[in-house]
Amino acid sequence: MTTNRQLCLSRNIRQGEAVTSELFEMKETPIPEPGEGEFLVKTSALGFSPAQRAYLMGEESRFHTPVEIGDIMRGRGVGEILVSKNDEYKVGDIVACSTGWQDYSVQSGDQGDLLVKTLQKVDNPQDPLYLHLGILGSSAFSAYFGLLDIGKPQKGETVVVSSAAGGVGSIVCQIAKIKGCKVVGIAGGKDKCKWLEDFVGVDETIDYKNDDIEAKFNEYCPNGIDVYFDNVGGDILDLALKNIALRGRAVICGMISTEYQEPPMPGPRYYYNVIYKRARIEGFFVWDYFNQFPAAEKELIDWYKSGQLKPTEDVFKGLESAPDALQAMFDGRSCGIKIVDF
Repeated sequence: MTTNRQLCLSRNIRQGEAVTSELFEMKETPIPEPGEGEFLVKTSALGFSPAQRAYLMGEESRFHTPVEIGDIMRGRGVGEILVSKNDEYKVGDIVACSTGWQDYSVQSGDQGDLLVKTLQKVDNPQDPLYLHLGILGSSAFSAYFGLLDIGKPQKGETVVVSSAAGGVGSIVCQIAKIKGCKVVGIAGGKDKCKWLEDFVGVDETIDYKNDDIEAKFNEYCPNGIDVYFDNVGGDILDLALKNIALRGRAVICGMISTEYQEPPMPGPRYYYNVIYKRARIEGFFVWDYFNQFPAAEKELIDWYKSGQLKPTEDVFKGLESAPDALQAMFDGRSCGIKIVDF
């Protein structure tokens, strides 16, 4: 390949609009040359998160800086270093970093503040490399640290996971099972619930589109919810707090059902249970754990190689499929971690 393909934002997304290729323009530019202290990375795969939709909105959100019209779409990727002018990063090293939606990117080993320091050298690369954006990547780190460091599940406890068929949720379910917990997964539709039971291995499922969620909580969690891992916010978070166990823990990872609503949704209605049940609600930002990623990666790889942690990647092919992969996170068409493999 002699040119660098880039997907650049051509216009902002409108409220309620699906993410499609019409929002982007494919450009071809020369492959960039790294300067002193920099290195050139060839992208092997891209990963996706719900936050990326906010990048398309054209205005500052509560959490995200928008991508400017004409700029490369922002996103995380994994790839191999082809040229290096940095002694700490060698040709042939594998890194996961903010590549953007393009074939090649120039990276710097000095990324400044920890909140934006997302360049990770992959110490023990696995095949295929996209696993390091999936069950061995940032989605897995969110599941790992959110559940184990904040949720602190104990053997025999009941763990309930919302958006359980999604990227982070499907890994949370598996780690909770590894730790000896009863796992209840919440997902939308019979097919997703069946996938959670047959492939992921959860104990019980709740179809939020068709089931009475509170009745199912009473049935599956008769002693309350010990750990609730929340990826959606809204009414399901409300009902989880209503059914929280004594000294239960609610881990707030995401709020995909309410994140883009303006004005913001009202707070939880059953907040009083935090007092009565001496429960705890805590959110987290996965990059706060950046320096602990290597240790987590080692344990995740061990679980993967032993068969305890199953790959849940939903793989799209080619850079041009990136808009469709991002939209798939919102339209509920498939399970698992969305990946584009080049």
